[in-house]
This record gives sequence, C-alpha cells and structure tokens, in this order.
Amino acid sequence: MNEYKSWKILQIIPAQGGWKAVHCQELEDRQIEISNRPIICWALVEPVGETTVVRTQVRGIEQESSDLAVVEDLINTEDIKQDGTDRNQYFLGYNDPEAHKESDYWIKQANHRLRTEKEKRLEKRN
Repeated sequence: MNEYKSWKILQIIPAQGGWKAVHCQELEDRQIEISNRPIICWALVEPVGETTVVRTQVRGIEQESSDLAVVEDLINTEDIKQDGTDRNQYFLGYNDPEAHKESDYWIKQANHRLRTEKEKRLEKRN
C-alpha cells in the first residue's frame, strides 16, 4: 500500500512564506489529527521509473524529520490496526497563506479522505 515514489527534481522555485502542506492521520481513539508542515520551496518534479509517459508536476518540498522531502499523497507509517484504525498519513492539500482556511475545512477534508481510503481497502478485500 506504499505509494511512495522516487522523484527527479528538475527545478526548484522559492516558496512565499506561510505555505503549508496539510496532512491528516487517524489516532487510536478515532480522533483525527491535522498536521501542517511548512513548504520550504516548490519543485518541478517527474516520477522516476514509471513505465507510463513522463509527467512533470509541481510539488512542495517539506521538512520531514531531519531531511527535506517531496510532498507525497500517502506516508505509510504503520499497517492498519486490528481495530481498523488507519495510522497512515494522507496529504489533503496546500494551505495558501492568503486563504487562511479554517480548521473545520481541513477536518471535513480529512474525514472524506479517510472514508475514501477505507472504502478502497474494503473493495480490494472483496
């Protein structure tokens, strides 16, 4: 289920201060945790090793532990727990510093993403 890709960085572009990558994760008590990670810069990237036509994308570069990383759609942190808790981290979107979206917006996005991921897993099992 790991959707991590290797990326080839073609160009780096400075990011205006205040941009954040918003991720969500389901906690053990079924609460949703929203995390905001600062965007260090933007990068024009292309996936490495894909057999399809090469497609470039603009992705944020965020601080991850002691390293810089391309923002991913899924950060596979743990397997699904026995109780169904999904401990993976899912990318929800970029928070524009001028939009100042409220946390209710991101909670709604996180609920939708987690529900969609659970439905995908159920379909694969059947």
